[in-house]
Amino acid sequence: MGTITAFGDSVIKGVIYEDAHYRVADESVQKICEESFGITIENKARFGSTITKGESVFEKNLSLIKDSDGEYVVLEFGGNDCDFNWKEVSEDPGREHLPMSTISNFTATYTNIINEIKSLGKTPVLLSLPPIDSARYFAQISRGLSGENIMKWMRNDQQFITNWHERYNIEIFKLAIATQVPVIDITSIFLEQKNYCRFLCEDGIHPNEEGHKLIAKAIEEHVKRRNIKL
Repeated sequence: MGTITAFGDSVIKGVIYEDAHYRVADESVQKICEESFGITIENKARFGSTITKGESVFEKNLSLIKDSDGEYVVLEFGGNDCDFNWKEVSEDPGREHLPMSTISNFTATYTNIINEIKSLGKTPVLLSLPPIDSARYFAQISRGLSGENIMKWMRNDQQFITNWHERYNIEIFKLAIATQVPVIDITSIFLEQKNYCRFLCEDGIHPNEEGHKLIAKAIEEHVKRRNIKL
């Protein structure tokens, strides 16, 4: 049985949002993939992790990666990096607000992690991002805050949330090309569905259990299509 090490945020961790609470899904992408491929996944993903926090977790696990019998290290970041401090936006919509990770910091830090994995003799594999539902996510982030002020900062364009999120997703594909590492497209399988939002939790950003099945299916198809041995 091979081993894969994974770093990322709540998506790869398997977190879902139900009844106003977060929990790890019973049928998470990790569980499905472990059973499907007959592998063990050392999942070091963290809820709310940005690429900077992920780098810190990664550095603490260098020996685990180096000593692993597996070739692949899966990376899934971006969903939190593109987020903003919505409380600050709500309180002062007239000033400039930066995301948790600027694009330049996101790409630079991600590149460093990728290169370090290569130096350990392992193969980094990037995951793209699942799409989000702007309406549900806006309702989530504006809860207890001034939705009017947040909308003012977004120039009354709720779609800004989805567009900005996709900006980071595009960067992931560009990173894969620039660093010559594999990227697994888990975005398209959502977009191919009629009303993909039914595969997202009520917060509009976390895939639900059916969404995790879609992600696992995208990974399985990628592995099969390229005849990858795990």
